[in-house]
Amino acid sequence: MPMKTVALILALLVPMPAAAQPAAGGSPDATTVRTETFARPPYSGATYYIYERAGAAICTKLSVCNKFDACETKYVRGAYKDPEDVEAGEPAQATPAVAIRPGSLAKHLCLTRYDLAGHP
Repeated sequence: MPMKTVALILALLVPMPAAAQPAAGGSPDATTVRTETFARPPYSGATYYIYERAGAAICTKLSVCNKFDACETKYVRGAYKDPEDVEAGEPAQATPAVAIRPGSLAKHLCLTRYDLAGHP
């Protein structure tokens, strides 16, 4: 995976201190993000950023990057997976859901594009 992509993933997924995270069972209006990565031959990959609230996908960002780190991005309201990746089956990599601080929601284009950065 290209270093820029790794850095972006880490920047989006830096965990909050335990005191700032919702408790197990969490707040129903807490917004989380998790990733799933699929290999795409030749020499490219697809990374899904799946934003969820109350256990349901509210927005999906798909970033497909080639070996030169040139990326195409697509935003879809709700759950989305490209047919190519559905056929591939399980992702090559996945990260657990991480809560997004309420003050940071507006920084996520997937949420602001569909007016999902506020409360449901």
